[in-house]
Amino acid sequence: MDGLDFSQLAQILGLFLPMAREGLAMLGAVPWAVRVPLLLWLLWIFYLAVMNLQRVHKAGKLGRVALVLGIPALVVGFVLDVLANLVIFTVLLLERPRWGEWTVTARLQRHHGGTDWRSRIAQWFETELLGAFDHEGSHVAPRKTT
Repeated sequence: MDGLDFSQLAQILGLFLPMAREGLAMLGAVPWAVRVPLLLWLLWIFYLAVMNLQRVHKAGKLGRVALVLGIPALVVGFVLDVLANLVIFTVLLLERPRWGEWTVTARLQRHHGGTDWRSRIAQWFETELLGAFDHEGSHVAPRKTT
């Protein structure tokens, strides 16, 4: 697989950013009661897409076109992840993320091993929405080494 050079990547992202700005502007008109579940659903859909891209890449079968088409999914997914972590999961877990916990996964990984209510939330996300779709078999829970 040939990699993209920086100028090609910058060109792709340059085409994508105006669409992202437009989407965020439209989202401002949506009430919060709809925005929260929509953001969580979109985050999960982008998670599924990125996990699939990662699986195909790991198998050595990710072609150049799929890579180029997948980069916007990765960027949008990361932005959604950070937004959900800073807004929704701050309210859901009644805490601010620690420095360096930019993603929902990073915060849920910190809570996963405990026994308190935050740990139960982390375990629920791992069991119901994340773990089975990660190509390594778990996403929040510590990975099993063989």
